[in-house]
Amino acid sequence: MQGSRNPLPGIKQFRLDGKVALITGGSKGLGSAIAEGLASAGVSVVLVSRTKSEARREAEIISSLYNVRTMGIKADVTKSEETQLMVDETVGQLGSLDILINSAGINIRGSIEELSDNEFKDVMDVNVNGT
Repeated sequence: MQGSRNPLPGIKQFRLDGKVALITGGSKGLGSAIAEGLASAGVSVVLVSRTKSEARREAEIISSLYNVRTMGIKADVTKSEETQLMVDETVGQLGSLDILINSAGINIRGSIEELSDNEFKDVMDVNVNGT
């Protein structure tokens, strides 16, 4: 399942064994890289995405690379009831929540003048209000 990815070496001085991190936007990009870095330090990671299959797939890859506990959760950070459920599920399954990384974000290409009101609202809801 690893594909062409190789595990990061981790830094022994920064071991965080036993800690649990929740990473919104964790299924790809910067969120995935942060999750991988934390996993290399022994952290159990919970990857959150609006797409459950993407979150679970990335969680499986990280688990196989670093032998840490992982979870992939579907949640929309713009919906407070879903963010509460992601926290509850993390604590319920892994026992704690020690590290929170707010990496969910969207970008609609183009100048701000070209954004519709709904597009601007969507960007703000995810990138500002969601965090």
